[in-house]
Amino acid sequence: MKSSKGKAGYTEIRALTIRQPFPELILRRRKPYEIRSWRTNYRGPLLIHSAAKIETDCARESGLKPETLMTSAFVGVAVLSDVRPYTRADSNLLNQKRAIGGWSPGQFSWVLKKPLRFARPIKATGKLGLFTVPSPVARLVRPYLRKLKIQINDADSQSAARNRSQVARRANASRTPAERSRAARKAWATRRRNPSERRG
Repeated sequence: MKSSKGKAGYTEIRALTIRQPFPELILRRRKPYEIRSWRTNYRGPLLIHSAAKIETDCARESGLKPETLMTSAFVGVAVLSDVRPYTRADSNLLNQKRAIGGWSPGQFSWVLKKPLRFARPIKATGKLGLFTVPSPVARLVRPYLRKLKIQINDADSQSAARNRSQVARRANASRTPAERSRAARKAWATRRRNPSERRG
């Protein structure tokens, strides 16, 4: 499953449902790896969804109070930068951070960078595996993605861009050749003043 990154950014973001206390440990930067038995080719923004159930013994072992942990909600986002075999060094680091780093061969470390906690958790039901985030949730988390310097081109923004393009083409069709030439020169001058508009 590959990331859907276009010229101007990602067209979608994915999420992973994880039982507490592990989402909390990720957001506290104590757990830089999510350990899974499977790998993915996806790289990019990964929303962290906390499952409905809590591993209470793990929470207490890591020094957290189970009753304070948020469940059934998107609680933050991180950047999935790599997926590689889980190593004893990974296990040792997690244990040093009291993040429950039991060793087990044949697993994979999902390397998570730049975790950000949402100011307000977004209540939602989780799913199995890596899943695509619904558009309403993607819109709500866009400010956090900007902090991570990640741009999302969701279906709504793509549709709006197509509509603007169609309107521009219709307007251009009604112009005389001289008016089209003036409009083209004006657009060119605008792009020179704002180089960022040339991207995408």
